[in-house]
Amino acid sequence: MSTRPLVLCRTGTVRQWLGGRASAISNRHYSTNQDEDGHWHSHSHSHSHSHTHTEMPGVREPRSGPVDSFSESSGPESDTSRLSIASARQYCTSFLESSFMSSNLITPFTPGPSRDAHIAICSLSAALRHASHPPLTSSANISLSSGSSVASARLRLQFWKQTIQDMFAGKTPPSEPVAVLLADVIRTHSYTRGFFMRMVDARMTRVGDPPVPNVAALADYGEGAYASMLYLLGESMPGSRAVTAEHVCSHIGRAMGVVETLIDFPSMILRRGRVLLPIDVMVRHGLREEDVVRRTDVHDADVRRKLADAVFEVATHANDQLITARTMLEEVVNQRGGRKNIDDAMFAPVLSAVPIRVWLEKLEKTDFDLFSPKLKVKDWNLPWKMYWAYRSRKI
Repeated sequence: MSTRPLVLCRTGTVRQWLGGRASAISNRHYSTNQDEDGHWHSHSHSHSHSHTHTEMPGVREPRSGPVDSFSESSGPESDTSRLSIASARQYCTSFLESSFMSSNLITPFTPGPSRDAHIAICSLSAALRHASHPPLTSSANISLSSGSSVASARLRLQFWKQTIQDMFAGKTPPSEPVAVLLADVIRTHSYTRGFFMRMVDARMTRVGDPPVPNVAALADYGEGAYASMLYLLGESMPGSRAVTAEHVCSHIGRAMGVVETLIDFPSMILRRGRVLLPIDVMVRHGLREEDVVRRTDVHDADVRRKLADAVFEVATHANDQLITARTMLEEVVNQRGGRKNIDDAMFAPVLSAVPIRVWLEKLEKTDFDLFSPKLKVKDWNLPWKMYWAYRSRKI
């Protein structure tokens, strides 16, 4: 099988050769606008945003210890409330160290007044991910499509949905660390409630691991699960919101939805016996679910080749989303007269693109083999890449 260059820095239309056949992949540029209901429509925007100089962030905080106790007091001036929030902050900071795409590495680059909000919202996203698909601790096959498992996952997600609604109603949060910190953040910021609901609803659509019809469905899932999270992070930042930056976040979130499926693929097939690649992609490459489930463990060469071709196509879609986000960010830079005019409040949310880009580059080096042990190795230099992206204002 020949190596398939993903060409992560490409612009315009690129032709990739797979087995002697040219496959044209167009770099699509999107622009969207949001209405009052949280829906997005195609449009072009440019807004001004003042620059605020901030000091270079410090090193990462050390891993925190376990949570001691959580008070149910909701008064922001209460000593017990402050202790509860501090403990919740410690727990969430530790929780994010094992979160999807290293959300904890972005915290030092977030403006100080918004760091609690970043920790709380990213922790909520991680909690929703765990609620819809609990981590597996056994190598035995587990079917999450059974009635009891689906019902349990939906109950967990419904708990979060009701908890968030209660927070906006001013009710005391349950004694759960993520909820405690999130309630405090909601009290001190003005958020769009619909974005929180979309985060939960997007996870609800994936409960039971239903078939994925096409790549666009994965991107739409990412729009709800991850782009909504990035919008909320943008709302957490000081100063006015930049519409163009939200458009960048939209494409980053869509890429995150696609990449999440690729990252989860090995555990889904080896432990749960499910192949969740888009159906239309599998059909195009002559890949059958039963062939992948039965032959992956014995390293069937034909199945591996078809699987790699299918993974390449899905990964290319995620990369196209990042290219669009990167291009739109460059437009913002030009509009503002240079990178020095892009402040931390605008740039911090889009830093989520860096771990996605790094993981796709690593996947490319394995020739799109999702079972490669190299994909499980943590990038020791990822913090440095995050810092360089922060300093250069490039993703």
